[in-house]
Amino acid sequence: MTDRYCLEYGRLREGVEEDTAGQEPAAIFHLAADGALREVSQRPPLQEGEGALLYAGDFYVEPLEIQIEFLKAANVRKWLEGLVLRHVDRVRQIGEDLRVLAEIEEVDV
Repeated sequence: MTDRYCLEYGRLREGVEEDTAGQEPAAIFHLAADGALREVSQRPPLQEGEGALLYAGDFYVEPLEIQIEFLKAANVRKWLEGLVLRHVDRVRQIGEDLRVLAEIEEVDV
């Protein structure tokens, strides 16, 4: 099952797959379970432990920061919270046009 969290209109909330429908993302990143990151042109299907980050608007985080927050987060909400804190630390605001969707495919135990 894919766990999703979204930043929209300056608020964090649980996400759904349709959150990116009709939006052209500024960037899409795929993260392997070991944290290896690559930028991709379309939303990837996720395997266990993998993650994806899509955003539209100006999101001031670096690819290395995306990896770091992914590896240290306990869940998708914590991953997105860490990224938003880095963004806000730089620009001191969240623009109304910023939309971010973070996804992690849960690992079966």
